[in-house]
Amino acid sequence: MPNNKHLFLYFAMLLLSFKSFGQDEELSLQRAKSKKYAFILYVSGGFGYFPSNAGAPAYLQPKLARINPVTTTRIMWKPDHRLKAGFESGFMTFYSYKLTTADGTRGKISLDAIPLLLEFSVSVKKHFNLFAGPGIYILKTNLDYEGKTNSKKVSTGWMAAAAYTQPLTKEISLGAEAKWLYAAETIRGSFGVQLQASWRFLRW
Repeated sequence: MPNNKHLFLYFAMLLLSFKSFGQDEELSLQRAKSKKYAFILYVSGGFGYFPSNAGAPAYLQPKLARINPVTTTRIMWKPDHRLKAGFESGFMTFYSYKLTTADGTRGKISLDAIPLLLEFSVSVKKHFNLFAGPGIYILKTNLDYEGKTNSKKVSTGWMAAAAYTQPLTKEISLGAEAKWLYAAETIRGSFGVQLQASWRFLRW
């Protein structure tokens, strides 16, 4: 009988240890699943197309470069529902012209911008997200013609974009984004395509 009691005690202790291990594992899984909040960093680079004809006067024989570089960085807060909110900035060129006067003098003019945008995003399908939001553009006109001058102006505007990303790991994804960046001073803004990398760098 003593041996049976000892065996029973050993068996009970073994069951308790397994149960404790299972509870610990379940708690760790619950903690992992409960990480519903995150900050996501998006870094994008590509080109924008400027569809308008606004710019230099005809007598300067302007040659318009409609396709120009666009780089943006975005940080979004992901809560426990589908709508995300965040901020975007970057650097872009709306357009640039090469100028030639009647006497052969050459010059160049460009319109650069720094967007400062409040953004909202919603996931419509797996890996497919829509972005939109209002803000301002800090515009800088650069003139290189018989000397260099530049002027700055603030314009209201907004952006809209659609992005598809493919996860590489739980934190890092790669994809592409189609984007419309609009500043009121540019009439129609810039339509662009960018390659994009995203990093979910903080989760809780």
